[in-house]
Amino acid sequence: MIQHKNPAHLRASFLSLDSRQIYEPSKTAFFAVNGLHHDGHQYVESLYAKGVREFIVEESAWHGPIAEKAAKWEQTNIYVVENSIATLQEIAQQHRAQFQYPVIGITGSNGKTICKEWLATLCNHAFTVVKSPKSFNSQIGVPLSLWAMQEKHNLGIFEAGISQKGEMDKIEAMLKPDYGIFTHFGEAHGSNFSSDEEKLREKLQLFKRAKKLVYRVTNLQDDPIKQIMQEINPSCELIGWNTISPDKGLFTFWQTKGKTAQIKVIKAAQSETFIDSSIDFNDEASLENSTHCLIMASILGLNRDTLSLKARALKPVSMRLEMKEGLRGNTLIDDSYNNDLDGLRLALPLLKKNKHKKSVLILSDFLETGIPEKELYTTIAALVRHQKIDRMIGIGDQILRNKANFDQIDVFHSTEDLISSGLLNTINTSQILLKGARKFNFEKLVHNLENKTHRTQLEVNLDALQHNLAYFKKDIGPETKLMVMVKAFAYGTGAIEIATLLQNSGVNYLTVAYTDEGVYLRKHGIFVPIMVMNPQIEEFDKLTDNGLEPEIYSLELLKAIDEYGIQQGKNIKIHIKLDTGMKRLGFEASEIAELSENLAQMPHLWVASILSHLAAADSPQHADFTEEQIKRFNSAASEIESSLGYQTIKHIANSAAIQSYPSARLDMVRLGISLYGITGNPNVKNKIENVLTLKTSISQIKNIAPEETIGYGRRGKLAGSGRIATLAIGYADGYSRALGMGKGSFEIKGHLCPTVGSICMDMCMVDISQFPDISVEDTAIAFGGKIQLYELAKQAETIPYELMTNISERVKRVYVTG
Repeated sequence: MIQHKNPAHLRASFLSLDSRQIYEPSKTAFFAVNGLHHDGHQYVESLYAKGVREFIVEESAWHGPIAEKAAKWEQTNIYVVENSIATLQEIAQQHRAQFQYPVIGITGSNGKTICKEWLATLCNHAFTVVKSPKSFNSQIGVPLSLWAMQEKHNLGIFEAGISQKGEMDKIEAMLKPDYGIFTHFGEAHGSNFSSDEEKLREKLQLFKRAKKLVYRVTNLQDDPIKQIMQEINPSCELIGWNTISPDKGLFTFWQTKGKTAQIKVIKAAQSETFIDSSIDFNDEASLENSTHCLIMASILGLNRDTLSLKARALKPVSMRLEMKEGLRGNTLIDDSYNNDLDGLRLALPLLKKNKHKKSVLILSDFLETGIPEKELYTTIAALVRHQKIDRMIGIGDQILRNKANFDQIDVFHSTEDLISSGLLNTINTSQILLKGARKFNFEKLVHNLENKTHRTQLEVNLDALQHNLAYFKKDIGPETKLMVMVKAFAYGTGAIEIATLLQNSGVNYLTVAYTDEGVYLRKHGIFVPIMVMNPQIEEFDKLTDNGLEPEIYSLELLKAIDEYGIQQGKNIKIHIKLDTGMKRLGFEASEIAELSENLAQMPHLWVASILSHLAAADSPQHADFTEEQIKRFNSAASEIESSLGYQTIKHIANSAAIQSYPSARLDMVRLGISLYGITGNPNVKNKIENVLTLKTSISQIKNIAPEETIGYGRRGKLAGSGRIATLAIGYADGYSRALGMGKGSFEIKGHLCPTVGSICMDMCMVDISQFPDISVEDTAIAFGGKIQLYELAKQAETIPYELMTNISERVKRVYVTG
C-alpha cells in the first residue's frame, strides 16, 4: 500500500537509514533519504527483496520504474513524505511521548558519551536504563536512540550534539529531557557559529523545559550558563558545582594519589559531604565528567554509600572502535568493552567490508542488558546469521547455555580457556571482531592476536576523515567531481584502508603516483577509477590489465601509448597533463597545437580529463601567478577539446585552491592533505578535524645530576638536576632529527615536554623535570593532541607532507572509528 502521508505509527522494531545495516528485514522500517551525494531510494527494491516491508520515501525522488514496481508489492507499506529525516524526527517525538519515566539529556563540547556511559554504570542496578548507542547524538542519531525506549525501562539517558544553529530545537522537541548535564564547553564544532556565546546559547536550548541542570562553574564572577538559562528557562533549578570556593553552590574537592583520585562534594554552609567517592582516574577531564555523573546520580536518589561503591566500577570508555594489524594476515576489529546489542549491530557489518578475508566473531556473555537471556541470545544468533559470519567463538556460561541457538560456534568458559586451547593459532587471513564485557579481560585476546612489532603507532581517526570528506563534498557541491590522492601509501596512512573508505563514500577518482600502487589497490578490491601520475612505458600491460588510467605529460609518452593501443587492439583512457607554470611534468604552451593535432588522429585513446598543477595556491603573495595559471589552463584545455570534438573533465584545483580560488574548481577538484585536517587556510582550519595522532611509549625514566649530559655528542644538558624520559621513537620511525635539542616537544599527560639532546635512530629523550606526575606507563604524543602536525612541521623547518610520508612502515597503523 502506498500512502502519501506521514505514518501514524510503524510496525517496525528497528529503524534504518543505512541499507548496509539491516539485520532483521521483516522488523525494520527503511527511511530513504535523497542527499547531496547519496540517494537511499536506489536501494529500496533490493531491500524489498531481502524482506523489508515498511518504507518511508521522499516525494521528490519517488517516481519512475521503482514507483511503478512498488505499487504491485504485497503486504508492504510505503509512506511518501516531503522529507524522510523530518518524518523520522516526528515519529521519534511521538514515540518518546508515550513514556513518562525520567529522561536525562547530556550536551556540551566534550565528554557527552563518557558521561552517558558512566551515569548508566552508576544507575544500572537502581534503574532499568535505556541510552544512546555509542555516540548517537545527531539529528539522525537522537531519533534512532529514542526508538529503543520501551515500557520495561524506567530511566532514559541520551546525548545530544549539534554543529549549527537551529538543530538543538529539533532535538529538544524529540527528547524533552526532564534533567540535564552540561559537560565541558570548548572549541569543538564551532565553525558554524559567530561566537562562543551563540554556540553556548544554542546548546542550552536542550534544557528549555528541564527541571534541573548540572554543570560546572569555572568562574564565580562570570557564569554565562546561569545568565542564559535564566532567560531560556527561569524555572529550571541550576545545580552549578565548582572547585574554587566552599561558600558557593556545590563545592567539589579533588585529591589525587597516584593513578586514583578522591571526589568529595559538599553543599555551601554545610560540613557533611554528600558525595565521597574514589575513582581510578586522576586527569581533570575524567574528574570533571565523573563529578557530573555522581551529582546527577545523587539527584536521582542514589545515596552516598551506593555511589562510593559504584564509582569504583567506572572504567575508561572505549568510544572508538580500533582496527589493528594482527598476526597471520589477520585484521583485528577491537570493539572490546562495548558489550551491548546496539554496539553489536553497528560493528557486525565491518566484518564483511574486506571480501578477501574470512569473518570471525569472538563474543562474550552480554551482561546487564535487561533483556531475558533466551530472547537476548536468540536475537544475537539472528544478527550473526544475517551477516553470514564464517566463524563464531563464544566465551561465558550464558552463551554456553544458549549454544543451540547458533548454527556453528565454539564456546569456552573463560578467556584463559580459549587462549590455552590453541584455537586462536588456527585463525588466519581473517577479519576478527572482538566484543567482550569487561570482566572477561579481552585485552588478553588482543595481546595474543595483535602484531606487536613496535609500540609506536599512528592512529588514523576514520570518523574525522569522513567528516572532512563530507565538508569538502558539501563545499564543492554536487556538480563538481572529487578526486582524492592516495599516493605514497595514502600519505603514510595506509592505502587500502583509506581507499576503501573513499570508495564507499562515493569519490569519483583516486590518484596514485606509480603503476604498482594502483595494481596493489586493484588486488585489494578497489574498483573506483584510478589515475596514475607517473606511468612507465614498460608497464603499459599492467596499466591496462588493471583498468588504470595513465597521466600523459609528453609527446613521447603519448605516441608510445597510442602505438601500444593499436598493437594490442585496446581502447585506453588517458589524462592529459599541462604545465602552466609548475615546471615539473606536462605539456608546455608551445606544444598544445601539436598535441591537439596528434590526439585528433588517435582514435584508440579517449581523453578522460585534462589537468594541471598549481605551483603556489597556498601562498597569498603569489595570487597573481596562480590566477595566471588558471587562465593559461582554461585556454589550453579549450583548444584541446575543440580538436577532440568532445568535452573532458578539467581539473587544476588542489587542496589549497579549493577554498582560496573557487574559479579553479572547474569540473573536478583534487583533495590531498586537507583530507587529513591539515591546512594553512585559517577559514578552513576550524571546519575540518585532525585525523592523525602519532603516539609512542616511555621506555625508561632517569634522574639527571647537574653535571651529566644526555645523548650522542653529549649535546643534551638540563639547566640543573632533573628527570628525563626516554621514548620509543626516533628518526627511523619518521620523527625528524631537526626536532632535537628542544625544537620539538611531546605531549605527556597534557604537559608539553621538550626534547633534550639529539634524536636517535630508535629513541629520543624529553625533559620531564617539571612534571612529577609522569610515569613510565604514560603515553607520549608526537602530534595530534596539543601539538598539531602543521605546527610541528614549522618547527622542523619542513612541510607536513614530508613528516607524514616519512613515518616508517614499522610504525603500526591503528584505525579508529565510532
